[in-house]
Amino acid sequence: MGALLGETFRLLAGHLHLFTLISLTVWLPGHVLLNYFRFFDTAEGKDLILQTLRVESVIQLVFDPLVVAATLAVLAHIKQGLPVSYVSAISVGKAAWARLLVVRFVINAVLWLPALGWLAVRGAAPGVAVLGGLLVLALTVVIVIVLIRYAVVDAVVVLEGGTALTAWRRAAALTAGRRGQIFWTVIALFVLIFGALLLVSHLFKVVPALDHFVVRVLVDCALAVSQSLVTIALFLVYWRAAASTAPDPVPAA
Repeated sequence: MGALLGETFRLLAGHLHLFTLISLTVWLPGHVLLNYFRFFDTAEGKDLILQTLRVESVIQLVFDPLVVAATLAVLAHIKQGLPVSYVSAISVGKAAWARLLVVRFVINAVLWLPALGWLAVRGAAPGVAVLGGLLVLALTVVIVIVLIRYAVVDAVVVLEGGTALTAWRRAAALTAGRRGQIFWTVIALFVLIFGALLLVSHLFKVVPALDHFVVRVLVDCALAVSQSLVTIALFLVYWRAAASTAPDPVPAA
């Protein structure tokens, strides 16, 4: 896991300008809009939270696949020693956008199942609530296992032309024997990114003057770029697995 994380950080640092441009293509206007709601919209309390959540969900579901696809295109070119530019990466991302959008829709639908389960058991009788809670917890564990099994599906869709019908089996085959590494790597990156988010939130509370529209947009964009770490790490798992399962070249006669 250490070697995987090390290469992940080296790739991000070595090509930070390109990953930043790709991420901000979607998330700069996205965070400008989200922070406009937080600072200037007249909605308050629950209404503001729901409005912000709806907009962020649309950006994440509809437009973030473009960021992921373009990032994967950059990584594939880098690993092959080929030149790559922002324009070419976005072009590849656009070509794979629709296919990845469908796959991401399926994944997001699965991710919403535990939340819907908790809503269903909330307010039920104590016995029913306990039983329902246990079932939802078991469902959550199953979903985590499934997500790890298909963790490299994005790379299969973008780099191998997979679709929502064909990519899952290939993704599962590539993660076989690597799922523990995937789990702990994603956990480590989640802790790092979530820890940075908590630190920034605490800083805004300690120094209220920093809680400004422009500062918020810049910080949110920086955190969006940091999320590229997850895409990079999962790409490296895919790349190594694909290389290890590729057929040996046939020697010349």
